[in-house]
Amino acid sequence: SHYSLYKNNKPISSITLSIHDGIARIDDVGTLPEYQKQGYATLLIKFVLIQAIKMNAKYCFLESSASGLGVYEKLGFKKLFENNIYTY
Repeated sequence: SHYSLYKNNKPISSITLSIHDGIARIDDVGTLPEYQKQGYATLLIKFVLIQAIKMNAKYCFLESSASGLGVYEKLGFKKLFENNIYTY
């Protein structure tokens, strides 16, 4: 499911929640630059976590950029590992 947060009829933040076999996954979390650092993504994450619980998800996973890691840790997510990307 995809959710968007609107302000003055303008989409300013969005998120995707997928659930399969009791496991939730959050993807595509984004907020327009001029609305960042104001709690909009945090609000959406809390909302989808409640939705995941209502849909009987036991776990929730996501991937994070370095800049987003602090937000997820404040919400109770724990880092499982780091993923390095290489190019040639």
